[in-house]
Amino acid sequence: MDRIDLIASLARGSNVLCDIGCDHAYSIIKALKYYNVSKAIASDINQGPLDNAKNNIYSEGLESRVDFIKSDGFSDINSFFDTAIISGMGGNLIIDILSKGLDKIKGKKLIISANCDSFLVRKYLTKNGFYIKDEYAIYDSNKYYEIMVFEEGKVEYASFELKYGPILLAKKTEDYIKEYESRLKKIDEIIPNIKDTIQKDEKIVLRNDYRKILHGDSTKMIPILDTDNYYREYFIDDKKRPLIVVSAGGAYKYTSPRESEPIKDFYFENGYHVVIVNYRESLGYFPEPQNMLSYVIKKFENDERVSKVIVIGFSAGGHNALEVALHPSIYNVKVDLLILAYPVVTADPKYAHVGSFENLIGNFTDKKLLDRLSEEKEVTDAAPELFLWGTYTDESVDVMNSLLLIEAYKKYDINVEYHLYPMGGHGLSLASSRSSYGEADKEIEHVSEWAYDSLKWLDIKLNRM
Repeated sequence: MDRIDLIASLARGSNVLCDIGCDHAYSIIKALKYYNVSKAIASDINQGPLDNAKNNIYSEGLESRVDFIKSDGFSDINSFFDTAIISGMGGNLIIDILSKGLDKIKGKKLIISANCDSFLVRKYLTKNGFYIKDEYAIYDSNKYYEIMVFEEGKVEYASFELKYGPILLAKKTEDYIKEYESRLKKIDEIIPNIKDTIQKDEKIVLRNDYRKILHGDSTKMIPILDTDNYYREYFIDDKKRPLIVVSAGGAYKYTSPRESEPIKDFYFENGYHVVIVNYRESLGYFPEPQNMLSYVIKKFENDERVSKVIVIGFSAGGHNALEVALHPSIYNVKVDLLILAYPVVTADPKYAHVGSFENLIGNFTDKKLLDRLSEEKEVTDAAPELFLWGTYTDESVDVMNSLLLIEAYKKYDINVEYHLYPMGGHGLSLASSRSSYGEADKEIEHVSEWAYDSLKWLDIKLNRM
């Protein structure tokens, strides 16, 4: 089935199909001939395409079932229709057409295929009384297309779902996977050659999106506090079990998929309920990421299925976890145990990961706030017990971050289990093929033992609580 035939098939059974920007009217012809559509309106802003449509429809003997209207979008469409097609245009142009005809499309079925910026179309329509009924990904003549079906109704979507298609993410069809494998391959090739830091960071964020698409799952993304942030929950059953809340790294710029799904899989397989918090889907400054994480913890801390709350944080996600765990009265949550991997801890200029703090507060000049966010200074006798690990050769987050935190814990005689590995870079996650996504330097066999050691530590701690 090609793109035109697919679009036509989606209008199956319509009483009157309105094709905006009908061009040659191929979709109308197929809908009338093969998909039980009764009548149609062929519309275009220009006379030339409308004449082409008229000639093709007459040649098929379908003229008695089609009205031809020259119109700028829906402006001169005043007769009844129950389904509309808008295809072959950019997302911004489609939104312009929809916004000008919003009163005429209410209650209608919309079949839309944008040449670009499908995300913008999804965002506009879902904010204006429509939900996404279905989505399709298809290659036609070696070109990739996404086709969306909207109907009247309200469904909440996370920003990631709107960007890449909630139903496409769930279906993960062959053509959808093929497209994002291709995009990932291209972006992996160009990232090493980008010199500009900002441009490189933007491409890394995109790469993480593509990895999330390819390696993530179709679990519902639940929006947090009416923002672009979201969480996903994974409960083994209704039995009371400890809950692992995952706060992935990403320099407070994004949340790393490497430190999300693979971590979920590991603890889930070992008998823990898991929630992944994507607290960094939009650039909001302190304390927004902390509010996102604490909101999710609060949501589950009194859940009948949850016995204890364990937060695991990686890199900047570790800083986020620390900030929330060390300030229960500010965030109104209680973290029972804490697991941190190569965490950002201090804002001391000698050891700080400056980029994380710049993304968190917008600068690295507010000395008073930076001092407040140096978490080694925030440890009290109420801090949760800690499992901590990192590598001596971490090129991004100085190992002194962890050592300063241990020193602070020691002042209050709070137990810490610390694993310092002699070699290994940053962002190792499980340090195995499960989380490396094909990057050999992210696989270090002896470092990967940290995850199994954390299970032993949790067994001891949970049995004593």
